[in-house]
Amino acid sequence: MKNPASQGRLLRLSRLVTLTMAAAISIGAGSGANGPDFDRQAIDAYLEAARTRTLAECTAKDLTLPADFLAWIDSDPIVRESVYGCRNNPLAVLLGLRSLEIDLGETIVRRDYTQLALAFAIQGTYAAPSRKASGWNDGDGAPPATALPDISPRQPLELVIPGDPRVRVDTKDTHRVLDRDDHIVNFLEDHEPIEVEVTTTAVPPLEYDDKGVAKPRGKTVKVQEKIRRALVGADVLASVELQAEFNAYMHQRGHDEITLDCGNKVVDWNSKEAVADKELRQRIAAAHELFHTAYRNKGRMPAERDAAPTPSESMAWFVRNDRFPFAEADRTARQWPRCPLQAPWPVLMMLAADDQPLREREDIWAKFRDAGEFRTYGEYIGGIAQQFDMQSARRVSPIAYSYGSIQMMWKDGGVCGTMGNIGARTYRICGVPSSTAGQPGHCAIVLMEHDATTGYRCKGGQYATGGDEVTTVHAGWNYDDLGGRKPMVYHQTIAWAVNHGLPSLLDALVLRRIWDALPTEAQKSQCLDLATKTLELNPFALAPLEAAIAATAESTTASQLLDLFEKRLEPLGKAGEYALYRTTVRDLVHKRILDLPAPETRPAKQALLQQLERQECSNPALLARCWRDLDGEAGFTKETLASARRYLASPGRTKDKRASTQFAAQIGPWAKSIRGKAGKQAWSEAMLKVFDGKEALQIRKKISLDPVVKELCKVAGREAPQVGK
Repeated sequence: MKNPASQGRLLRLSRLVTLTMAAAISIGAGSGANGPDFDRQAIDAYLEAARTRTLAECTAKDLTLPADFLAWIDSDPIVRESVYGCRNNPLAVLLGLRSLEIDLGETIVRRDYTQLALAFAIQGTYAAPSRKASGWNDGDGAPPATALPDISPRQPLELVIPGDPRVRVDTKDTHRVLDRDDHIVNFLEDHEPIEVEVTTTAVPPLEYDDKGVAKPRGKTVKVQEKIRRALVGADVLASVELQAEFNAYMHQRGHDEITLDCGNKVVDWNSKEAVADKELRQRIAAAHELFHTAYRNKGRMPAERDAAPTPSESMAWFVRNDRFPFAEADRTARQWPRCPLQAPWPVLMMLAADDQPLREREDIWAKFRDAGEFRTYGEYIGGIAQQFDMQSARRVSPIAYSYGSIQMMWKDGGVCGTMGNIGARTYRICGVPSSTAGQPGHCAIVLMEHDATTGYRCKGGQYATGGDEVTTVHAGWNYDDLGGRKPMVYHQTIAWAVNHGLPSLLDALVLRRIWDALPTEAQKSQCLDLATKTLELNPFALAPLEAAIAATAESTTASQLLDLFEKRLEPLGKAGEYALYRTTVRDLVHKRILDLPAPETRPAKQALLQQLERQECSNPALLARCWRDLDGEAGFTKETLASARRYLASPGRTKDKRASTQFAAQIGPWAKSIRGKAGKQAWSEAMLKVFDGKEALQIRKKISLDPVVKELCKVAGREAPQVGK
């Protein structure tokens, strides 16, 4: 039962917090009632209120923080805003920072790696994405956002890299009855070595000229050679002869229930084809599990994957590596450091989110540290990679690491998801914030790069099905108090915002927190003020800008907001440098306008359409509504036909696929807005007439069917024409 005195104290503190936050929100209000002016005074007042509230929570929870720790935070404006102004509830950030300091010491947290510590403290307050859902974050994950960091007194952390957890069992122990798994392992380990063909990489021998100077080496070549090695489970799954031999061996030892029937080379070490026969696949999967279980139970493989490190362990590991005394030549060869760990915390968040077990990281780091090895790709194995059970079965064999580890990915291979994970994890191990990212039917990577002259940028890699515009980063965009996956451009804005200035970015993030505390009606009336101040502070601070867009209550206000944004961004950067950012904000505004009621008068409707055309609106549903609002179905048909003619006449149509892909994406929403199957068919046939004789698309001498025509044929319910044959 709770102490009544403690409950009373908590109630009094709660009232104090409410009054303080209310005062912060009202400070600087232009009219005294509508809301804050979003100026320096309001920012400082909010930070002070957030500090008061957070320390009150500490008191209520009987948590004590050292006075010098709190004084240090207050003495540094960057640290103060980062701690108290970047989450609506800063308590976990404050405690996370203190927990890191207890483990790692004041020098690391307060002086040498403050920004990295802030990244860990802030990242730790967001719930970790699930392993299955994200693919990029494959450890046990951070504790839930509701679990507060531990600030209890303890000894400083001593970084220990766990050793190989396998405990090798004597499978021939004469003091006990051997079980099924003993016999399985004995069959494999006692068997005569087998001869297999392997592919190796050979380096041509050095040749010297007549002066004794070495000539440049030729290119490495792939060499096929035969070797003898010990038998492993995968060999048995691949051979009917070995399966028969194994079955007989197990039957002789009383295990008549085991009869492998996996076919001959259906799944072998180099298989790339998926297994179509469902029953055969089930038998192979069961056989894999048989060997996998025996390997784990007898200490030939780990029983489970290593635990994820704590934030303190992870940060200590990165700091230790950052301080490694490379020789100057090795630093140059390894491009070390690849990203400064003193970088502003917003660009380090992907690094702080890495939860790969330390033993797995250490293995990769040692290869990079000692030999400069930097492998960001693995073996691409084709269709069998879509069947995880078969992919695992094809190479089941003893290994010191579990499934999910980068080492297992190197052994087993995979397709784009595996390659993306290998790349992103390796970059993070070598100190570069990175993540996997999704593209249509593909997995890529993104990473934060640093240049001493130009600053930071978020760059994509391993792209295949499009550019930044179709890329969604798997790491959480943890800057708006919500987190979660966001398109690539959101992460790019973080790099641009940091380049523009970390203090101004933090001010803008505080504005977002102030905004979140306002009542809905105040948000509606203040959205232009928030957007104006945000753009004034840092035009790349998307978190408050997105909030302002979402709060607009009238289409004219939303349109004004977009014009403000365009005007502010226009003089920045080279031509086209921020094109995707501009179209992203434009599309957010136009989506918001679509969600709002349409104007009531014809002049207002005409004015809105003119604004949308001037802003180059590409929202098909919004345009369709505007066209119909003015001239009904005839107006809609007229404008869509005109759009098709403009598309056909545009030079971009034959330059690359972007123009055709973008216009094809409008066909579905337009068709969906038409009532009835007959109406859809009549409209699509009218549109197809515009394309008569122009169905083919030729880009760089390659002829293909225009995707717009393909989409229209779907709507019309007829087969698409054949072209290019």
